[in-house]
Amino acid sequence: MPPLFSSPIPIFTLALLLRTTLLFYGLFQDTHSPLKYTDIDYFVFTDAARFVSRGRSPYDRDTYRYTPLLAWLLLPTTWQGGLWFSFGKVVFAVGDIVAGWFILLVLRSSRGMPMDRALKFASIWLLNPMVATISTRGSSEGLLGVMVMALLWAVMQRRIKTAGVLLGLAVHFKIYPFIYAPSIVWWLDDS
Repeated sequence: MPPLFSSPIPIFTLALLLRTTLLFYGLFQDTHSPLKYTDIDYFVFTDAARFVSRGRSPYDRDTYRYTPLLAWLLLPTTWQGGLWFSFGKVVFAVGDIVAGWFILLVLRSSRGMPMDRALKFASIWLLNPMVATISTRGSSEGLLGVMVMALLWAVMQRRIKTAGVLLGLAVHFKIYPFIYAPSIVWWLDDS
């Protein structure tokens, strides 16, 4: 049997299984428990998507303070059928996995790290139950994780226009990624 960290396939399979298990557990807990698994913000997101589906502003939903892109992204949650409601959670969980892939790419391509070592570091994100729980409960932080890791990858690959678009998109989603801009400029100027 090959070692666990010799190939990305076992790690990404475990990451996918972890998130799938948590998604189904969340459906069960939401149905059978007074303590809901779904994050309250997910209801805010999906309500905003419902407003958008009716031709209204997502900001008609009280407490919606996010980008309208998020409401548009979650439009499928308004479609008929019970499982469509979880569409956003699936998107956020996939975002976590893609962020883990970018972590692996950055470590391998920019740092020249061996696969087994890079996978161990990426596993801190990919197999972390806290990260998986946050996204499968309906928090959009996984999408921001993808944007920030893709930004780092683009900067390390010197794809400046791509990095600029990713930084702008990340800041549009949440304001705090702007803090990376000075260090990116400094790093690019230094090299």
